[in-house]
Amino acid sequence: MALKNSATSYGWLAQLLHWSVAALIVTQFVLGKLAERAADDGSKFTQLALLANHKSVGITILMLALLRVGWRFLAPPPALPTAMPGWQILASKLSHCLLYILMFALPVTGWLMSSASAYTVSWFNLFELPDLVAPSTGLKETLLDAHHLLAETLFVLAAVHIVAALKHHVVDKDDILRRMMSPASLGVFAVLLLATLWSFATIDTKKPAASAAVVVPRSLPAETQERRQTAVIEPDSNSNEKTLPAWDIDYAASRIEFTAEQAGAKFTGVWPLWRAEMFFAEEALAQSVFDVLLHVTKVDSRDAERDATLMEPEWFHTEKFPRARFVTNKFKENPDGSFTATATLSIKGLGVPVQFDFTVDDSARKVILNGTARLDRLALQVGTGEWADLEWIGQYVDVQVHVEARLSE
Repeated sequence: MALKNSATSYGWLAQLLHWSVAALIVTQFVLGKLAERAADDGSKFTQLALLANHKSVGITILMLALLRVGWRFLAPPPALPTAMPGWQILASKLSHCLLYILMFALPVTGWLMSSASAYTVSWFNLFELPDLVAPSTGLKETLLDAHHLLAETLFVLAAVHIVAALKHHVVDKDDILRRMMSPASLGVFAVLLLATLWSFATIDTKKPAASAAVVVPRSLPAETQERRQTAVIEPDSNSNEKTLPAWDIDYAASRIEFTAEQAGAKFTGVWPLWRAEMFFAEEALAQSVFDVLLHVTKVDSRDAERDATLMEPEWFHTEKFPRARFVTNKFKENPDGSFTATATLSIKGLGVPVQFDFTVDDSARKVILNGTARLDRLALQVGTGEWADLEWIGQYVDVQVHVEARLSE
């Protein structure tokens, strides 16, 4: 079989692209239905995995559609039989044009919808695609409706396309179907369709991936757990801390943010409710103290469904553990002038040692701290059960802290 199209038949590349896209379109409909069923069953993890693959397959269709259009210009398709009625020729050209439009429109609207939902699209967890629009709930709903409408239109149009091809083959007995079909192309269609459907349909049966070695958390004493739930911070009794002026924190200008990975793409969020007692001086590291109380019942990752999931028992279990606490009085200065604190982070009744690297700038009339910490969510037992699968949820969460404060008298 020739690479390019001939006057009477499509070449092998055109056939490969045609049947590959056909198999992936069928896969998309199945993935969509499986995701809907997972949502109805309340299996958010399975829904996430299915939708992530749905997006990846959609981007693959978009890339193949671009190749098909480009190849169509380089190798024009065979002419339709001269015996075909004019209305059938017009209908054929119109249906093919609409099919191409839908092969572009569906992936693009899905990509736009994902961006509007604050879900960056990842192509099979290999690389991230740029967000096309800023997060917007209203735009997300509009794009969701458009995506569903386009999918239904494609379903109807594809059914008409199949019926018309069979009609030409069985009733008219012409070569319309045969010129796009060969044993090799049908084999590609069957193998690709079966492989993708089997892989994606068994997502919910796969066991979580084995995780790397993690720090074993220690249970906190009962009195510490009780104290951690208090609404107002009362730093550990330490007469030395009173020799340092407390930081009067400007909470409106300060923030605690985090970056995590979901389905191969990063997302950011912020914990808006927190209070801290901070005593720090470069010349008095032994007397310095950071004591931060974080209300994990409130989080903003720019997606309400994801925020609600983080409140569940497998994650922060906020109904039982509404607050987390970060405490340290162990500081060291680094050669570059930055500082490193060894702290205890307590979440869900467990305490885990964490390293907090930061800089302090007190050259202006206020003190500015910028710091980072990398947290192991598995060590903190945040994201347990099926959510421990590292294929879909990253193991590490990067926290960025910005504090602006004045020194109290």
